[in-house]
Amino acid sequence: MDTTKNILANWTQEIPESEIRRLLKSKAKYYLAAGLPGNLPTKIFPQILRELADYYDADEKNVINEFQYGPTAGITGLRKVLAERIHQRDGAGIISGAEEWEKVMITTGSQQAIYLALDILINPGDIVVTPSPAYLGFITTVVKVGGHAVTAPTDNEGLIPEYVEDTIIKSEKEFGRKVKILYVVEDSDNPKGTTLSFKRRQQLFNIAEEHDVIVMCDAAYKEIQFEQRIPTMKTLDKDNNRVIYTSSSSKEAAPLRIGYSIMPDMLLSQAEKSKGYLDLCTPTLTQRVAEIYYDKYIDEQLPIIVKKYKERKDAAFNALIETFPDGDYTNPTGGFFIWWQPKGEKAYTFDVNKFNQEVLSPNEVLVVPGKAFYPPHGHSYDPEARKIVPLKVINGGMRIGYSFLQKDMIDIGVRKLGKLLHENLEKS
Repeated sequence: MDTTKNILANWTQEIPESEIRRLLKSKAKYYLAAGLPGNLPTKIFPQILRELADYYDADEKNVINEFQYGPTAGITGLRKVLAERIHQRDGAGIISGAEEWEKVMITTGSQQAIYLALDILINPGDIVVTPSPAYLGFITTVVKVGGHAVTAPTDNEGLIPEYVEDTIIKSEKEFGRKVKILYVVEDSDNPKGTTLSFKRRQQLFNIAEEHDVIVMCDAAYKEIQFEQRIPTMKTLDKDNNRVIYTSSSSKEAAPLRIGYSIMPDMLLSQAEKSKGYLDLCTPTLTQRVAEIYYDKYIDEQLPIIVKKYKERKDAAFNALIETFPDGDYTNPTGGFFIWWQPKGEKAYTFDVNKFNQEVLSPNEVLVVPGKAFYPPHGHSYDPEARKIVPLKVINGGMRIGYSFLQKDMIDIGVRKLGKLLHENLEKS
């Protein structure tokens, strides 16, 4: 008799294995499913470790202090360096510099910051509005903590403010609960690669203010931008009471797994308390490596890293334009991903998961099916009906990752994908 279901928590039955985690086990030659960073400052990290070795050799107390439990919110040196970087990168509207270092909280990756925010804000049944589609690490966590996800429509510029506002209004009326959080990835979002214009950022912030909704602003791809960066909506949050701003080292310095956040004062202490229950503290050694990297090396390394990603994006996009059947697609100005979906009804009926398994995998190609970027259950806003409907999933969409492979491999892989789409789309 299998008693597993009776032993495990309910969420383990509600949330399936991550599609991306499952695909990571695959060994396709043209692995376009990856969101893995493929350009890293590999020569810099050994150099930093040598610097730290000299520092440790100089005084045994240094070793004892470093290889030790640290403050839950992060070590002071790293928080100061990142506070200054955020100030220089995102403007004075978000933080004034290193002197406000205590506003910065370090997490073990920005995924942990997402979990902390949901953990301290969401009670079972609370409504969270997300893009359609959205980063799966957010939407599945919403469901895990008992939240009710409602997806709002997007286009090639990201969330559509008019529909977001109607989603909030109609959701609160439909379910008799307040919308707690609006989730936004402003720059080169995962999975579509879209970037919000500053006008839309202003509109979304104003909507959140009017309806008293907390904005979760995920800036994971802020550093990986091919064009001039647009100011974050956190700069509009003058009183620091509306926007949770979180970013990550994972795209430009992946092995460190360092996340960093600025939250409204009313949330920061609670998030720190929650983090203490999860891991006590982020490892001190990786924080020290991150401190040195962001203080001394990132500005010389980042242009090299971004240039390579731009070349890979161009290779993927050009191959898509030349070989794919008619569809809707994005042309990212940063980040790791291009999104493609068929036109019309096939956007909902074409089964990319089946296509992946039966056609792409035998041909050494893999993408991430669009279905992966939707919650296991929830609702959607239908812009045509202007009402909340059962969850509407773009099954025919796919996320094409260009971050991991070399550009010649990307070119071949995307062209193979286009050819196979032509051969199979009409049969579905």
